[in-house]
Amino acid sequence: MENKNRASKAVYVFLGVVLFCFLYFILWLIFKEKMPLHLYLYEISKNYDRYAERAFVILPLMFFVAVVIQLLRPTSAKRFLRLQSAIPTSKIKSLAKGLVEIEGALIIRQPLISPVDHEECIGYYYTIENISQDSDGKNSYSTIHRETQCNAFQIKDDTGIIDVIPEGIELVLLNETNVRSSGHKRYTETLLKNGQKMLLVGYADSDNGVPFIRKDDHYKVLGITSASGISVWNNYQPLLRSFMFTCSAIIIIIIYILIQ
Repeated sequence: MENKNRASKAVYVFLGVVLFCFLYFILWLIFKEKMPLHLYLYEISKNYDRYAERAFVILPLMFFVAVVIQLLRPTSAKRFLRLQSAIPTSKIKSLAKGLVEIEGALIIRQPLISPVDHEECIGYYYTIENISQDSDGKNSYSTIHRETQCNAFQIKDDTGIIDVIPEGIELVLLNETNVRSSGHKRYTETLLKNGQKMLLVGYADSDNGVPFIRKDDHYKVLGITSASGISVWNNYQPLLRSFMFTCSAIIIIIIYILIQ
């Protein structure tokens, strides 16, 4: 959920930089030596072919590096996905203190009312987006508000029940439950509901001998996702990594050939 918004911001920043450079070049063509960096731009204009050849290599390389940095940038959702694939699923009855993964049905304790469809739920991820339309009538969306709310709940498997303290919880790879549009805004909510079968990664702790799950202080993770959805992710993740590695290798080879 966060990743799409970050990608949108990155696109806007990139377009802003391109627009600034274009406008600056137009002003330089008009005012010449009155503009800052006049000598550098004059040198580039005199040796346009040489600099264009360099740009043909450097710009794809910069784009490739930016994509790699974005993919490798640590987020709580990425930590959750990495940890859940490495941690074996434990039974609630045999939990040991520390980072754990459990799978079971959610049990509501104190209900929340969702902001979009006013459904009773355990928790929700809620966004408000501005809707804009281009000349072709295609809609685009920009997030102006997001929030996650969740009350304390329990999770149950075939061996027992355990409390979950939801402070800092993140809903990962979950589809939107309800979507409504009004005027130039779109309202979206993703709900945690009673009885849903979910997979949870967090820290198993206890208070006066009573066990509970909370956010892990070291890995900064308390995440929950669909038990069925995460199995699909785990099956296709190796293919995605292989594809990204192959693309990276091809791009590096192409850049090497262009440099020669």
